[in-house]
Amino acid sequence: MNGEEAIDEKKKLLEGEDSPVLKRCISCYACNVFCPNDCRPYELITGRWHQRYCREGLPLKAEYLMPHKKPNFRSDLTKHMSNREKALLKKWQQTRPEGEVVLYPGCNYMALPHLLDASFMRGVPVAGSWDLCCGEMYFRMGLFDQVRLTAEGLSEYYRDKEIGTMLFSCPACMNMFKKVLPEQFGAEFNFKIEYLGSYLLGKIERGEIRPQKKIDKTVAVHDSCHARVVGNEVMDAARQVLEETGVTIEEMALNREDGLCCGIAAGANNFSPLDIFSAAAKQLREGKKTGAEEIALYCGGCHLSLNLCSMFYPSRQQPRHILEYLQEACNEGDRSPVKRHSKIMLLNVLRKCLPRYFSFRRFWLHRDNCCDGRE
Repeated sequence: MNGEEAIDEKKKLLEGEDSPVLKRCISCYACNVFCPNDCRPYELITGRWHQRYCREGLPLKAEYLMPHKKPNFRSDLTKHMSNREKALLKKWQQTRPEGEVVLYPGCNYMALPHLLDASFMRGVPVAGSWDLCCGEMYFRMGLFDQVRLTAEGLSEYYRDKEIGTMLFSCPACMNMFKKVLPEQFGAEFNFKIEYLGSYLLGKIERGEIRPQKKIDKTVAVHDSCHARVVGNEVMDAARQVLEETGVTIEEMALNREDGLCCGIAAGANNFSPLDIFSAAAKQLREGKKTGAEEIALYCGGCHLSLNLCSMFYPSRQQPRHILEYLQEACNEGDRSPVKRHSKIMLLNVLRKCLPRYFSFRRFWLHRDNCCDGRE
C-alpha cells in the first residue's frame, strides 16, 4: 500500500471497521518499523485480533501450537532428542538463574539445544524451562490477556533472582523482555539485557574465543522480524560474528529492516500452513537470487521454519544458524539435528492438527481473564 492507502486502513482499524489488512497480515511486525510517525500499526491489527479472540476463541486446530499447552509442537520434540540434548534440557531446567551473566534459552533453543552446546558457552549458566515461555507467540496472535499473565508470572519468578546481565540468543525473546513485556504489559525485570551475539563478539575481540579455521563459503543473511524492532544491535552483531568465522556475506536485496519473514509468524492470523509456506518460500527465493551457497540466520524459530519449508521448496541453499558456523570455525559440533527436528515437528503437527483442521469447535486459554472486546 502507498502512504495514503495505509492511512485509510489505519483509520478503519481504529474505528472498528473491516479492513483487508486483518485478513492478509502475516504478523511480521515490520509495519511498526516502517511507520514514520511511530503509530504502532502492528498493535492496531493485533488489537483487533484480540477482540476477535475474546468473541470467538481460537480454532481447535491451534490448540497444539500453544506454548503453555503440554505437550505442544516444540516440547514434543524432547522425546525424539539424543541423550546429550535431553541432558542439556534437564540441566537448564535445574539451574537457578543467578550470577553476573545468565542465558535465557527460550522455547526455540529448548527445541534446538545443540546450538548452545559449545566451548564458547563455557562459564555462562543456561537457565530455563518450557514453563518460562516469554509469551511471544501469544503476542503475535493478539492474545493480550495471556501475554499479561505471562508478564506477571515472569516478573514474579525473576524478582528474587540476583542476575547482572541476562543474555538472549533469540531476538524474539530479547524483544519481549526488553520492550514488549515492560512497556506494554507492566513487567518488571532488574537485570540488564544483552544479545548473545554481542557478548560472543566481545569475547572474540578479547581473544577469549579463538576460531581455529576459516569457513570458505558465501552466505545470504536472513534477518529476524524481532531483530528489526530491537534495532541494529542484533543485526550488526550477527553479521560481525559471521565474518569472524571467515564466510563471505552476500546480502539479499531485501535485508535488515526490509527483510522478509521466515514464515513462522504467518500462521498467527489464520493458522494456515499454506500461509506459513507461502511466506517462507518468498524468503527462500530471495536467498536463492543472491547465488550464495547457504542461508545464515540467528533466530532459532527462523532456523526451524526455513529448514522445514525448504523440504518443499527446491533450493540447494542450506539454512544454518550463526552458532553452527561458530562451532565449525572452532572445530566443534557434530552434524546439526535441525533437519531431523523439523521433520519430526512437521509430522507431529500433521498428526495432531490435521484431524482438527475442519472442526468448528473453538477454545479459550483463560476465558475468565479475556477482556476488552467481547462485545
